[in-house]
Amino acid sequence: MFSMPSESHALSRNILEGCSDENPIRLYGESAERFRALLSVIYDLPLQLQVYNTPAANVDRLLTIAEVTIKYHFVSIEKWAFDALYNAISGLHGPPQERYQLGHCSSAWMKRLLEVALLCGHTRLRDYVVERWVDRIAARDLRPVHALEFADRSGIKRLQGYAYYVQLLEMGDGFDPGAVEDGEQHARSRLALAEAAAAGPTGDNGNASPARARTPAALTSAQRRRLLSGHWSLCRLWETLRASAPKFERPDGCTYHQHGCVSTWTQVWRDVGAAEPTLNHPPGDVLGRLRAMEEQLCTHADLSCALTPLCRRLALMALKSTVRAVEESLADHFADLTRESLLVKATEEETS
Repeated sequence: MFSMPSESHALSRNILEGCSDENPIRLYGESAERFRALLSVIYDLPLQLQVYNTPAANVDRLLTIAEVTIKYHFVSIEKWAFDALYNAISGLHGPPQERYQLGHCSSAWMKRLLEVALLCGHTRLRDYVVERWVDRIAARDLRPVHALEFADRSGIKRLQGYAYYVQLLEMGDGFDPGAVEDGEQHARSRLALAEAAAAGPTGDNGNASPARARTPAALTSAQRRRLLSGHWSLCRLWETLRASAPKFERPDGCTYHQHGCVSTWTQVWRDVGAAEPTLNHPPGDVLGRLRAMEEQLCTHADLSCALTPLCRRLALMALKSTVRAVEESLADHFADLTRESLLVKATEEETS
């Protein structure tokens, strides 16, 4: 496991690593605390290790153990550590301590968990953390800016798509990416309300209450290009979707399908696509507009009267399939089109 110098080579310098406390084995890039965590699981009795199978498990220490076992290739302990880590995080033995719960933790903790899961190739832990991170980004509870670089580097499409999509919706005037602090209170919509309140009624001293200081987020030029490309691509997608209603197959028993159910569905789709509740969402918020349309279509009187019950059900299912397809392809819209154009141009110059 450790590379030791030969005895003759070491004695010539009066140094033999590991022969005494004065000449220990040197593990460069390691700390005593981290290595002590590894030794604890090697030498602890099984009863002592049971604490990791309880809600009181020290997940931070368990994560450190997992990192160290990967580094030194303790395969069996690595498997135990990651299984215990997944069980603790997922709440198999009961809800973990609040600071370790993926519904309350910070973006930095999410990132650390996911990095280690990717390093080990633990699929269950990776997928679980990705889903929780995406859910909280979509809910504006965690700032998407923290996930952009990691998603680009790791190539996790679902995280990349939602991080860029929500970041696009969070952009303010002058392409301002907003704040870095996590929490719903720092979302763009909440910030706008806070700014409006600060500019409104003043206090007794005649001055508006100062807004709480926030740390402005910063984006790289590559990330900005991706966001601009994504906005252009999503706006084009919306123009395509609103002009063509999702298709569904003719069910048995529908005798007037093409000129009845399909015709009504197409007309209602276009009307709802141009309705105010739909257009209240920004042009790039394709998912927001589709979900607004779904709410309206579910209660639309014309669909209830003019479509057969089965056709209406299939039409709404087709809409849900469209929403899922857009969700799954979000990352593809944020490809850097300027970079692709340069590559195409360079290729053409080489072949000419």
